Amino acid sequence: MFKGKLAVLCLLAASLLMIQGIAFAGIIDACVSNCTLSGVGGGTPGINGNFALFVCPQGDTDTFDDQIGGLGSTVGFLISITMLETGSIPIPNIPGPDFWLVDCDPINDAILCGGSASSGADSLTNAAGTTTMGGLGGFQGGGCVDGMSVVVQGFALLDPVVSCASAKCLGISVRSSDMNGDNIVALADLAIFATAFPPQPYDTCADFDLSGIVNLSDLARFAFHFGPPGHQCN
Repeated sequence: MFKGKLAVLCLLAASLLMIQGIAFAGIIDACVSNCTLSGVGGGTPGINGNFALFVCPQGDTDTFDDQIGGLGSTVGFLISITMLETGSIPIPNIPGPDFWLVDCDPINDAILCGGSASSGADSLTNAAGTTTMGGLGGFQGGGCVDGMSVVVQGFALLDPVVSCASAKCLGISVRSSDMNGDNIVALADLAIFATAFPPQPYDTCADFDLSGIVNLSDLARFAFHFGPPGHQCN
């Protein structure tokens, strides 16, 4: 009788895993899996060759694929991801929330609300093991970094160019009105921004759209995410 009950429980557990898309997932090979970055809507990289991602602790910013430049031009981007196991076999049905971003900037840090740097992938991986990141929602966080890496189920996707010795670093520059990275937009951030506004010396962390200058467009974006009690992590 016990064996019969155990068999039923095992079948039930397997069914639940299949419904969640886990039973079909293989073991991730972080070296043969891949991610690429491309512009959408005519998007082109900014002055440092990176795409700008403006973020706020409250998460009330544009999605990756709808970032707005200083002159009103769309400078959005999309991350395309292909998940493979050893032998380059596609891994389908990896859930969207299993994907996130971490910074790979050796000097600066991105501050991630709730420990997650993005909204996840836009969908389950399909039969070819592919999905995208970019269209589901805003990034909750702050700080100023140049470079982000894709992490899937705890595995950072690796860069084959360096024999998979390190994570693949994508050309994404995070900029935020939370300039000091304390999870809230407050007077301290305003003071930092003021030191970068002309005629003060240029500070790339205040250049929210990577246009090469800090101007009224950057001020307007900062002001929108500032004010009592200040935009902060939910």
